[in-house]
Amino acid sequence: MAKLFTISRRRFAHLLGAGAAYAVAQRGTSLGSAPRAAESVLHSTGAAGVVRLNSNENPYGPSPKALKAMTDAFSLAWRYPDEHADLLVETLARINGVNSDQISLGDGSGEILKMCAAAFTGPMLSGNHPPVELARPTRGGALSFTPGRGKMIVADPTFEAILNHARVSGAEIVKVPLTKNFSHDLARMLAAASEGLIYVCNPNNPTASITPKNELREFIARVPGRTMILVDEAYFHYADSPDYESVIPLIKDHPNLIVARTFSKIYGMAGLRCGYCVAQTETIQRLRPHQTWDSVNIMALAAAIASLNDSDQVTNGRRLNGETKRKLAGELDAMGYQHIPSQANFIMIDVKRPVRPIIDGLRQRGVQVGRPFPTLPNHMRVTIGTQPEMEAFLSAFRQVIG
Repeated sequence: MAKLFTISRRRFAHLLGAGAAYAVAQRGTSLGSAPRAAESVLHSTGAAGVVRLNSNENPYGPSPKALKAMTDAFSLAWRYPDEHADLLVETLARINGVNSDQISLGDGSGEILKMCAAAFTGPMLSGNHPPVELARPTRGGALSFTPGRGKMIVADPTFEAILNHARVSGAEIVKVPLTKNFSHDLARMLAAASEGLIYVCNPNNPTASITPKNELREFIARVPGRTMILVDEAYFHYADSPDYESVIPLIKDHPNLIVARTFSKIYGMAGLRCGYCVAQTETIQRLRPHQTWDSVNIMALAAAIASLNDSDQVTNGRRLNGETKRKLAGELDAMGYQHIPSQANFIMIDVKRPVRPIIDGLRQRGVQVGRPFPTLPNHMRVTIGTQPEMEAFLSAFRQVIG
């Protein structure tokens, strides 16, 4: 039995190594290469010959340290993940400058969004929401805080998963269109605030745009205490604008603020499912009854811990994404197509016509891009893949637009 298990581990490591080697091999190809390179990547991405640029995944995959940690954790699959979960929480708390009881892990940030919708939206249930005393250090004293329930206020368009969870809770959904600069219209969102939950995705999906840091900081300060604010920072690591910052440091002053993060994007772990949120301790306690027990598996936990200890993962991920995105933008500009300024690992291209036929034409040529978004009918969301993948996209795009 031991021998069979060893072979299984070696096979598992081999498969992971092959995937990593492929990702590294893709990094050296230029966007300026001939269409033949694009054709070759179509054949190298799988039996179906599909280039996937539709889900904002990191095409370079996890850190080499994360891959090793996963193979090591393979032998621990029979254990519950408690110790690894505790270690990840401690590591995240140290990195974010908070206490361990201010961190809650999730099965990807998707579970965090679901927990928030379940805890803070939908009909008020009598007797289930006793007030709790929360400290607000910079303003002195304690604040009597009763989390409200009811509305879900979101931008339009934005990441829609949380809307589905809020509908299940029976919440009233309030959609507020983005501004002409594609930032959140915080003034209108504030005007609509009445208990419940406000969701701010920053950088925003699907537009890859940001809401300026000063505006967001002022907004958080003005939102009534009974209204919860969830800021989704899934694409935090890709943003490099001086007008952007994380709002995690604001949590100490705002008991109604929650910040969600994920390992799915720059850490390349979308298939492993690991995310977390940061909030004041009492807010975390409000979320826990809605969390699945041991929802993050031991391999994801081991990989997440190793990723945080590999500084090159974020540095290289940002560099590769930035280089490829700039080259793609240059090619699109030369063709006369503009895009919303991107602070993430995807872009929204104005194709100057209804987008559905173009999406269908690309799919017929083996390239998958994002779905249509009704409020931006002439825009197409495209994930920034490897340079050969983007060359494949450009080749197919040129064919489709004639």
